[in-house]
Amino acid sequence: MKIGTLTGVWYIAEKATVIESLHRAAGLGFRYVDLHGVFHAGPIHLSEWERQAVGAELRNLGLTPRNYVLHAPTNPASADEKEQAKNLAYLKEGIDLALSWGVNQVMLNAGQWTYGLPRREAWQRSVDFLQQVCDYTATRGCYIAQEPEPYVWFLVNDLPSAARMMAEVKRDNFTLLVDLGHLSLSRESPEDLQSVREAIIHAHFSDHQINSHTNQIIGSGVTPTADYLASLRAIEIDRLVQRFGYDQLTISFELGVPGDHIPDPDDWVRRSLRHIQQIAPDLSIE
Repeated sequence: MKIGTLTGVWYIAEKATVIESLHRAAGLGFRYVDLHGVFHAGPIHLSEWERQAVGAELRNLGLTPRNYVLHAPTNPASADEKEQAKNLAYLKEGIDLALSWGVNQVMLNAGQWTYGLPRREAWQRSVDFLQQVCDYTATRGCYIAQEPEPYVWFLVNDLPSAARMMAEVKRDNFTLLVDLGHLSLSRESPEDLQSVREAIIHAHFSDHQINSHTNQIIGSGVTPTADYLASLRAIEIDRLVQRFGYDQLTISFELGVPGDHIPDPDDWVRRSLRHIQQIAPDLSIE
């Protein structure tokens, strides 16, 4: 397993551009990065020149982009036909952009159950939309990774609902991103990872208070990170992800949420890295 970082922490702290954030990640010694399309790396944020510059900077800095976080502009579980067409067009644009940067994995969530819409209908809208997204990427060697969000209003909010969504979408390139802090918030045990071991393509480190999604410095919250890492080793995750073309699983730091006051994002990353290397000395950033 390798350690990566999302670029979003520098945006949250300083409104840094994606290119500025790539330089910060490289300066801290990282090789693997997740590009945060929701905050500053989405198609809506970048001019044509900036899109080309991101690819050039990744190469110049020796960074390997492992994951692209990109959500639909409107909730796919409640979008009408016109909105859904815009959602699909935006994700297609983002997928093409990701592939131009050398990223073959796009992360999203299945959407939210909105008040007044029957849950089964919301679920089916999400299934239909995700099938279209997966079909667009199928011939391009690109995977779609769903991330469970630990809130009751999200359709996919734990491992069982993630497994059910994969079963209904029925696409070989539809996979799973596990956030270790989200597992803790949804009260899932390390052993629960066994049930989805074949689907895991990527992971995030996050840490939280027991009943609050805080994305604080890793090691300062209640997430039993060491136990989840032990479970990933037990299921031989590095061997399993080879089916996706990776030599090892990458787990990236997800730090901060919009509105946080982060006086020194580099320090947040360093402290998080120090904690992981204390509890898992075999993990590195190179």
